Amino acid sequence: MADEEHIRHCMLYEFQLGRKASEAAKNICSALGQDAVSTRKCQCWFEKFHEGNFSLDDKSGRGSVYNFDQEALQALLVQNPQITQQELATTLNCSQKTISNQLRALGKVQKFGKWVPHELTDNNHNQRVTICSSLLSRQNRLLFLEQIVTGDEKWVLYVNLKRRFQCLDKNEAPCQNLTCMRKK
Repeated sequence: MADEEHIRHCMLYEFQLGRKASEAAKNICSALGQDAVSTRKCQCWFEKFHEGNFSLDDKSGRGSVYNFDQEALQALLVQNPQITQQELATTLNCSQKTISNQLRALGKVQKFGKWVPHELTDNNHNQRVTICSSLLSRQNRLLFLEQIVTGDEKWVLYVNLKRRFQCLDKNEAPCQNLTCMRKK
């Protein structure tokens, strides 16, 4: 198949001969191959030629190649894996959908940075014992435990960290330390 610039030259030649866009499309397709150019594409270029614009350069926008700087995206993700897609779009001056497509192309997925462990560590166990003992001592003073309504046996964590998504590789584990969770 002929390259796009050659096809544009052919369309300009057909326009200068005074042919209609549909005739030009048929002539170009018969010379260069059945799917070389569509009638609609010829019509768009002929409209441009009628306006007096004979430049054969394709304008950026729909249908043209968009150059995206993936290195800048990767650098921002390394600097802060918890940055949102909207913040990335604002920083890189593009749409959120473009960021989403580029992250998918890089193999990045969204994962939560914190999860509730199934087994308690020694630190979790000590923290819960401390909380229980402080609640019991408070009960002796204020009858605090009579005011609590419980529905099941699940623990209630007093440290309620805000969980944010991180853009990571599929097999990469999310960041677990608090300094990583709090940095912007």
